[in-house]
Amino acid sequence: MRFLLPLYCNLPLPSLATMETLPSVLKKYFGFSDYRPYQKDVIEKIIDKRDCLVVMATGSGKSLCYQVPPLVVKKTGIVVSPLISLMQDQVMALKQRGIRAEYIGSAQKDNTIQTRAEHGQFDILFMTPEKACTIPSSFWSNLLKEGISLLAVDEAHCISEWGHDFRVEYKKLDQLRGVLPDVPFVGLTATATEKVRFDIISSLKMNNPYVSVGSFDRTNLFYGVKLFNRGQSFVDELVQEISKELPSGGSTIIYCTTIKDVEQISKSLAEAGIEAGMYHSQMDKKAREESHRLFVRDELQIMVATIAFGMGIDKPNVRKVIHYGCPKSLESYYQESGRCGRDGIASACWLYYTRRDFSMGEFYCQDLKTESQKKAVMEALQAAERYCVQANCRRKFLLEYFGEKFPADRCGNCDNCTVSKKERDMSRETFLLMACIHSCHGKWGLNMPIDILRGSRAKKIVDAQFDKLPLHGLGKTYQSNWWRALGHQLISHGYLKETVSDYYRFISVNQKGEKFLASCTPDYQPPLVLSLTAEMLGEEESKITQEEYKILPTSESEGFSEAEGQLYQMLLEERLKLARSVGTAPYAICGDQTIKKIALARPSTKARLANIDGVNQHLVTKYGDQFLQVIQKLSQELKLSLDGEATLHTNEVRKASLLTTNQSRKLTPAKLEAYKMWQDDGLSIQKIANFPGRSAPIKEQTVAEYLLEAAQEGLPFDWTRFCEMIGLTKEIISEIQGAILKVGSIDKLKPIKNELPEDISYQHIKTYLALQNCGVSSETILLGGHPAGKDGEVENNEADISSESLIENCDLKIDEKSAPVNGGCQLRKLPLTCEGEFPSKRQKVNEAEDVNSIKLKATESSVLDFLKNLDEGAALKDILEHFNGSKEDSVVELLNCLEGDFSIYKKGSLYRVM
Repeated sequence: MRFLLPLYCNLPLPSLATMETLPSVLKKYFGFSDYRPYQKDVIEKIIDKRDCLVVMATGSGKSLCYQVPPLVVKKTGIVVSPLISLMQDQVMALKQRGIRAEYIGSAQKDNTIQTRAEHGQFDILFMTPEKACTIPSSFWSNLLKEGISLLAVDEAHCISEWGHDFRVEYKKLDQLRGVLPDVPFVGLTATATEKVRFDIISSLKMNNPYVSVGSFDRTNLFYGVKLFNRGQSFVDELVQEISKELPSGGSTIIYCTTIKDVEQISKSLAEAGIEAGMYHSQMDKKAREESHRLFVRDELQIMVATIAFGMGIDKPNVRKVIHYGCPKSLESYYQESGRCGRDGIASACWLYYTRRDFSMGEFYCQDLKTESQKKAVMEALQAAERYCVQANCRRKFLLEYFGEKFPADRCGNCDNCTVSKKERDMSRETFLLMACIHSCHGKWGLNMPIDILRGSRAKKIVDAQFDKLPLHGLGKTYQSNWWRALGHQLISHGYLKETVSDYYRFISVNQKGEKFLASCTPDYQPPLVLSLTAEMLGEEESKITQEEYKILPTSESEGFSEAEGQLYQMLLEERLKLARSVGTAPYAICGDQTIKKIALARPSTKARLANIDGVNQHLVTKYGDQFLQVIQKLSQELKLSLDGEATLHTNEVRKASLLTTNQSRKLTPAKLEAYKMWQDDGLSIQKIANFPGRSAPIKEQTVAEYLLEAAQEGLPFDWTRFCEMIGLTKEIISEIQGAILKVGSIDKLKPIKNELPEDISYQHIKTYLALQNCGVSSETILLGGHPAGKDGEVENNEADISSESLIENCDLKIDEKSAPVNGGCQLRKLPLTCEGEFPSKRQKVNEAEDVNSIKLKATESSVLDFLKNLDEGAALKDILEHFNGSKEDSVVELLNCLEGDFSIYKKGSLYRVM
């Protein structure tokens, strides 16, 4: 492992003996074997003393970026955080990982914390921006002598005047630059547009910062939006929906735009016998803290709150976030909805809006002083409105707002992509609206042309003589909201452009719209098919209930057997009891995903428990015996065997990992979902097309094309099974080859199809071409040859010769163009040029004979010394070969003991030293 050592001025460099490696810190304290994308790069830059700006989606692991460096270099990390409640939650969780963490703030009752902190007795120290700017300079000078590894500013968007939670105190943090001249500054946020990023960098006076912008795409989150009418009837409907979902577990946050709404919904929940927390600014501090505490510790499943609860929640098992009213910006919405599904399990975000939500611009701007701030608020509100009235993919719109390109037009995991919408040719109405807007010369908002079309004779229309336009009154058949919905569709499709100046919005025809108008006459307009949104359909016709969206699991134990599901629920109860007994939150002990893996693996020893992803050393040391006793007892009651495989194949985990591999990033979620059903779950093409979880069936041909695309992206693929399922035979391939020879090209499929009998389909042709692209021998596939195995390796039952040994001992002449990516497709038959009888293999055998003459015995120290010299670790086979003087059973037992003590850990099949 290569270290990037920080060059602390006037401070002794930490020696290699005092430093821990990045992998060992991750496993020891956090229980994971691999860093997530972007984390490791950022951590290494911080250790190298470079300023960093980290923009990552909520739940993607930002906090690890500032938690790991202090543990590696063993110097205190300072974290500036905006809310006491958030700091308390983070400190609580870190302590349960065996990390020395504390906070300094007005709620801190221990007066010794500050003194202990300045003497370097904590790994991570949290404080508010106010505290950071007012704490005596002697504190910083004393702590500098002990060593500071970083100063992290969490929720860094609060720094920016463009940020959605602007807070003046954050602007003063640059004063610490003079006090901490050689300490790397790290800004972290989940939501930052380019303007906000620039403001954070300049405000913190960052010097050549390393900027890491991860994906904003939360693939496990479902996004849905619904127009609603405020009133008790809708609240009753909402309460009824929540009551149905309570038994399935998980938590729900209901965000409201007003305190009145919070109180109304809370009262209705209480009347229905549902316990819920309440949180808003007019509650007294103790009541807010108690409500927060009960929710975080799973004593309450529901929280009804204003945005005052926005950043003060670090709870990973929130399964649903509901917005009762539209937030004033997409940054706010993304931040608040981002509290959902932080553990990667499938969760849902619903936004209910009224038309009145978008007329609040003047109210939001009334306390703002500068024109730039007012304009920013109006533009943010405008973007939020477009998100709500969007007829296209919501995820695509949301990601592109934050500057991230989404590779497809449909995500398959939002309401617009999962429920088929009615469409209609809107060419006539589009012509009327755009012609009217054009006549207004871009000097008015959307309301003016709509009023003209509806025949209004209001004073402003008569004064401008718009009542004399030939278009006046031609749109009387539609309500104002219908026309407004059409206007927003045309904006989203690029026909119209809306701009903001002061408090006012102005609508004009874009270049694309001008081209459309130029092709129109009063009697003819070229076809323009658009979706009908809720405002266009009317109340009854557009009434869509959440039952239509069946893409989410009905319970968190979906994917288990019945007995495993029961065990999972029982383990959640045991974790809750344990958390109550030690006064912490259940998730601080371990997350729901980890409990799922424990329920599947049912470990019998501490070593097996330690090897489960998400289980850290503190859990094994402090609660390991208790967990193992409970697992054994419950497994016996449910007649489940111990020591299974902790492999999850549930729908929610699949959604959480859709875009985690490099070779699958080009595939849309819908295509990856189909591939997983085919490859992992073994479903047929017909069953995938008609899967009960879909809102509507899709064509079998579409599924087949999805699968071929996945294969050509390099994913493991069972070609034999696929060819059998679509009826591709050796005879059909021969016919296709002949047709291609006749046509002389594969650029177009139709000429090839014309040369073939009718029973040979386009699907047969596409599959043959895909086989060619992947370098797969059709003869091997169709003559009963062994298909690619699950990991993409060619299975061979006749000889135990791995591809690695062939490459090592032979000169393979490989056509790089036909080589597959990561084993997704089989190689063409390649000529092998081998020397003699594999001399390198014979040489290895001779070396082994020399080693075997010395019988080495395995001890704790000798095994650790052996593994320390192997950066990549060693497999059990290698360890047994090296320690050939010890029996396999005794070596395995020794490894289990070392693993249970967290002296070593297992990553895949390799053992590594901590």
